[in-house]
Amino acid sequence: MTQEFIFVNDRLVPVGEARVSVNDRGLLYGDGFFETMRAAAGRVLFLKEHLARLQASCQQFRIRWPSEFPWDTYLQNLLGRNGLKASVAVVKILVTRGTVAGLGLPAGDKPTIIIYARPYDPPPAVEYQQGWPVVIFPEPRASFLGRHKSLNYLFCLAARQYALDQKAREALILEPDGNISEGAATGLIFTEAGNYFTPEAASALPSITVAMLGRALRRRGHSLLAVPTSAARLTQSQGVWLANSLMGLLPVATLDRCNLPLSDLTEFLNQCLWSEAG
Repeated sequence: MTQEFIFVNDRLVPVGEARVSVNDRGLLYGDGFFETMRAAAGRVLFLKEHLARLQASCQQFRIRWPSEFPWDTYLQNLLGRNGLKASVAVVKILVTRGTVAGLGLPAGDKPTIIIYARPYDPPPAVEYQQGWPVVIFPEPRASFLGRHKSLNYLFCLAARQYALDQKAREALILEPDGNISEGAATGLIFTEAGNYFTPEAASALPSITVAMLGRALRRRGHSLLAVPTSAARLTQSQGVWLANSLMGLLPVATLDRCNLPLSDLTEFLNQCLWSEAG
């Protein structure tokens, strides 16, 4: 990619020429939402599901959804212009309320839409074998905003920084009752007695990856159940995986420096997930 291009509303421009207003509410208040997706061979994986989640959040918070926006056309143009149609890429869509003034959640005629597409290098194969060290972020989260991929992202960034300071790769978020909610940038899967589970948590983002994996497992005669999940339950499980749209399923090697079992199911789970993407 010799020069990176980006979509801002209906214009494809070089990144260095991209502009949004200093009065955009996404900048002023984090008033907007985003989705991060994986593209492979010129196709954005699970695009329909990601757009549905983005639309639901926009509508709940009264951001006008651009119902006629040509997402497929713009994404194909962007991937092509950035030379990413033959490789793996990360695609990010942001929608903000725009520059409308007012208190609360004012209606606006023109949301701001930004689309990135950049090269993506998945974790190396050895990390899918050896897993990641993970820690628990000590500050519980009670906000309903956790159920949305909001541009108010400081809580998750602070959790991730806590993990980095502890020489870990991801931080798990706690619910107010002390149970596990999700990772700062990941969903969570674990196994017990050959069954698959994910945390049931009021403030967790509905994970597209977890949902698609659940659909793939059901096709194979398995179930993926949401259950209240304590840290102790994870340490007693037969395997724990982090899940997101970019890296798929990656095992957890340690939780707060306590060794977890490394299951041999990582390849199977990733095959299930990516086969669901076609």
